[in-house]
Amino acid sequence: MIGYHGDFSILISRICTYSTPSYFLVYVLATSVTQVEFRNYLLKALSAVDRQAILPHLAEISLERTQVLFEPGDVVEQVFFPSNAVLSIVTVMNDGHAVESSTVGHESATPLLWGLSDVPSKSRVFAQIGGAAMCMPAAVLREKAAESPALTAMLYRHAASLAFQAEQGVACNILHEAPARLARWLLMTQDRTGNRSLPLTQEYMSVMTGVQRTTISAVANQLRSAGLIRFSRGNVEVQDRPALEAFACECYKAIRSEFDGLQRR
Repeated sequence: MIGYHGDFSILISRICTYSTPSYFLVYVLATSVTQVEFRNYLLKALSAVDRQAILPHLAEISLERTQVLFEPGDVVEQVFFPSNAVLSIVTVMNDGHAVESSTVGHESATPLLWGLSDVPSKSRVFAQIGGAAMCMPAAVLREKAAESPALTAMLYRHAASLAFQAEQGVACNILHEAPARLARWLLMTQDRTGNRSLPLTQEYMSVMTGVQRTTISAVANQLRSAGLIRFSRGNVEVQDRPALEAFACECYKAIRSEFDGLQRR
């Protein structure tokens, strides 16, 4: 028997690997689905029956920072379940301007609705933070969901939570000031990575908050002057987490509560 200690810990009878400098793929044939330990909330919540059905089709991949998974109009062939990677869903305008509508980390998966409905991607999806993720063919997920009402219900529940995040983000971008919005996004990103230091550029922070790139420096400087963060080129470090939470708008707690609810299910 072989022991594997990646996203999950499991005894397996057979393991096949394929790797390149930027891509690592692991297929697993489990001897006991009850031994699987996922970091991703959705995969963690699967029943033993659904794990048995899905596990042979899962692959672990390593996503590079800024790696694009889908562009608008792309066929959705894979659904991604982040482990410690963070994926960004971005709406792209005709003139090239883009704004982030939501992010997905270990609390869920993307693109659920496009993958389940077999329609092309409507947004750009890329790795905001590089790291590990599980993926599986969208066609297989549709097939397994059609066979399992419990799996279908869980996928709809996660899709609803992701829609809530996007809806809350729309209200936030209209009603709340940019520094409070930035504090919210930094807290959410830290929750997903578990790291104090976040590899975020000013260009990306402008996409996160919907603020022009020319003004994001002033917004970030406001947080730095308050002793909440420290940043250098391409990196933001959270200095005072409790104070950053107090500074953030109410949307952080609302979204955090929603995703905590997914973990408890």
